[in-house]
Amino acid sequence: MKKKLKLLIVASFPSKKNKVVGGIEKSSRVLIKSKYFQQFEIIQFDTSQISNPPPTFIIRFFLAIVRLFRFIMTLIRNKPDSALIFCSDGGSAIEKGLMLVICRIFNVKSLIFPRAGNLINQTNNNILFKDLIRNLFSCSDIILCQGPTWYEFVAKRLKIDKSKVYIVNNWTASRELLKIGKNRIIHKHTDYIQILYVGWLEKQKGINELLESFLSLVKKNKVKIKFVGDGTLRRKIEKFSLSNEIQEYVSVTGWLSDKEIISYLKSSDIFILPSWYEGMPNSLIEALASGLPSICSSVGIIPDYIINNVNGLLIQPNNKLNLEKTIEKTINDINLRKKLSKNGVNLAESLFSEDISLKKLSDIIKDL
Repeated sequence: MKKKLKLLIVASFPSKKNKVVGGIEKSSRVLIKSKYFQQFEIIQFDTSQISNPPPTFIIRFFLAIVRLFRFIMTLIRNKPDSALIFCSDGGSAIEKGLMLVICRIFNVKSLIFPRAGNLINQTNNNILFKDLIRNLFSCSDIILCQGPTWYEFVAKRLKIDKSKVYIVNNWTASRELLKIGKNRIIHKHTDYIQILYVGWLEKQKGINELLESFLSLVKKNKVKIKFVGDGTLRRKIEKFSLSNEIQEYVSVTGWLSDKEIISYLKSSDIFILPSWYEGMPNSLIEALASGLPSICSSVGIIPDYIINNVNGLLIQPNNKLNLEKTIEKTINDINLRKKLSKNGVNLAESLFSEDISLKKLSDIIKDL
């Protein structure tokens, strides 16, 4: 029998007790269960954040040093053929960049997969940070990008050889979600329109604007909103709804299982993600796959794929009035919702399915 290639995956593999979740955690979990990665002997290396909000800089610096030491020991003990390294922005990008340097020293082929749209903003705003990221990422054998905007950034802004750069789309449009999307029927409601938000409840996710917009909308529309997730603004949402006497229209669930989230995707009418910055978020892909008409900010690589008024609705980040008007238009236009639903499912199936993206990623790793 042919020996399996050893693949070290550096990502978020939190314990069940750790409530810090996110896009990388979900993507990693889907990846290791995929049939396309059963051909590898997978070694998991967890780099989950220990809390939200993040701990102090000193604690994060200490934990990064510990992880880098553990990373070296993992390479020595397991002798992987290649390492697939996911990274976020800021300190995460620097830490994972140092792992690329270590991989080169140990002659391990490496692939870096940045997943945070804010990393582009950070490098554009700080020339020293940009130079550091360019030098670190240049040590990678392959740089993976979620879309054309990231590809152009890596090739032109970081000036890294295009032969090392590949686009691999998000892969969380599951068969189950696509089945829901294809069978979705958009009804003209006589009862309440259910709006759904899934993600961290933080300022930069546009939660404050969403709350203010909903307060205006609920006064003139039959509408409810459900926040799936957790974060520092959870208490504010609960207090805001109580003080404005709209608590019967607002609910916060905390983090839920995949099965529970799928149930809410199935039963909701509109999905909203008004973030200030993003990569290509899993929650948006899952909403599109389930046929949920989706409203999202025109940030990161989202405009690479979402065509306004065709397969989704794009809004300006941090703009309450624009958000409110867009939601109201979607509530009142059933034909628009039907069009967004159908085209969203088609987009998710054609670009963001496991069979397309994870097969491509596994082929890239094998070729490497």
